Amino acid sequence: MKQLLKDLDTNEDGKLSLKEVKGPLKKDFKKIDTNEDGFLSKEELAKAPKPKRPKPNN
Repeated sequence: MKQLLKDLDTNEDGKLSLKEVKGPLKKDFKKIDTNEDGFLSKEELAKAPKPKRPKPNN
């Protein structure tokens, strides 16, 4: 989680805005932003559901 925040936090304010995120985070931004302040904090990211990975074909 720390690495994700470090990689995406382009303005280094310790939180992610909609402009800074991409992929599944961007798609689910409103769900993850539980306090509806327009930013994703470390706490919100930690509580976010993990993306589902495809099951391997056996």
